[in-house]
Amino acid sequence: MNTIQQTAISFSIIASALVLTACGGSGSSNTASAPVYPATMPVSINFELLANGTAVKCGTPISGMGSKATTADLKDARFYVSNVNLIDTNDKLVPVTLSANDWQNDQVSLISFIDGTGAACGGTALPTNTTLTGTVPGAAYKGISYEIGVPEALNHTDYATAAKPMNVAAMAWSWTSGRKFLKLELNPQGGVNVVRTNTTTNPPTTTTSNAATWNVHLGSGGCTTNATTGAYSCTNANRMQVKLANFNYSTQKISLDLNALFAGSDLTSDTAGAAGCMSGTTDSECKAIFEGLKIDLPSGKPATAGVQSIFVARNK
Repeated sequence: MNTIQQTAISFSIIASALVLTACGGSGSSNTASAPVYPATMPVSINFELLANGTAVKCGTPISGMGSKATTADLKDARFYVSNVNLIDTNDKLVPVTLSANDWQNDQVSLISFIDGTGAACGGTALPTNTTLTGTVPGAAYKGISYEIGVPEALNHTDYATAAKPMNVAAMAWSWTSGRKFLKLELNPQGGVNVVRTNTTTNPPTTTTSNAATWNVHLGSGGCTTNATTGAYSCTNANRMQVKLANFNYSTQKISLDLNALFAGSDLTSDTAGAAGCMSGTTDSECKAIFEGLKIDLPSGKPATAGVQSIFVARNK
């Protein structure tokens, strides 16, 4: 065999080996295996209170709040979360089974940021809860949806006899109205200038006073009870829908952005209803708040399918 023939045969053998390797001819495979998930997976959803791009808490003044860039002290910040679903890769909503503990039952979780630090937050140490826990079927998930509110079946129960977390007096409204779904209270430096105009007099008369706190209390309105059956009904449900299409609970947390919520509100002034917004349909201070919550103020119905900018996903 001459040199040219030997060289040709060598090249042929090398080429064949390369083809076999590329096609997996050696018996091994370079194809990535599909992920294997357990039947159920634990889920922890972390929440934080955000202002000016950083987490905030009791005892530390918050600058730049509202349309007048007011400095304010946090007084209260709590909300109920219910109807929690993760969104799988096929855009299907998969319910999260909540784990029962002092802060949640199988239907609702109470998130509370109030630790009692500082005079505005009470000055007495309080436990906090910033994490919702539960389980979901094993799968890949890409987002989350939930409601700020209490399920109707639990909303009108008597807090004095209810089990945790429905037994918190500070989150009870009145017996027929049920619970405060969201309670945010700020004490602006200098207080709130409360102006009231009495149009029943001629000429109209105006009175002024000063309040310490600008409140946001979200809850159902127009609630009545049937004298025969005892059943409750509310004209305005006022439950906020939240949907974060891109959210990874392993690497991200959910921030309630106070700048976004109060962007259209003057925290130094109040002209109608309770100081701030307590979900009154004729309260002028509720207009901007409900626009941020994406709830239609006159009807109490969601204004969008969870698309909003108050709750945002951020890296842990």
